[in-house]
Amino acid sequence: MRNHWAAIGTIVKRELAAYFESPVAYVFLVIFLLLAGFFTFAFGGFFERGEASLAAFFNWLPWLFLFLVPAAGMRLWSEERRLGTIELLLTMPVADWQAIVGKFLASWLFLVVALVLSFPIVLTVNDFGRGFDASRPRKRGLGLISMEERVRQAGGVFSVKTTPGEGV
Repeated sequence: MRNHWAAIGTIVKRELAAYFESPVAYVFLVIFLLLAGFFTFAFGGFFERGEASLAAFFNWLPWLFLFLVPAAGMRLWSEERRLGTIELLLTMPVADWQAIVGKFLASWLFLVVALVLSFPIVLTVNDFGRGFDASRPRKRGLGLISMEERVRQAGGVFSVKTTPGEGV
């Protein structure tokens, strides 16, 4: 059992390094943060509400996840094929499920980093109002991480079903 997790940990480290070695990850993070801020403050009617609430942030974030989470997850297997390293991965002493779990955890951690980087939005709202309940964003943040996981799983199903060259 210990060897299983060692292999998964190796794949997670490799995939996280691959995310942050390319500028695509940084572009993804910047786009995510800009859209989250825009939808919270400009499009979400934050200033018209007259209260320090993250309701607009939590209302718009599922829609951001709907488009950005599959974009982050579909890269994992397509990059293996593009670089020609999928054969190397599949011939290594790693079970298929270990490769899948490792890539899943790496994608999940990358998106958790994106959520953590949205923390200045919470600080901004906290600065704008008195009586801001700081425990509510923490609880909702854990829910967002769970929701992000489910959206990524649906994106993985769609990417498998729409692989070019394979009939449905």
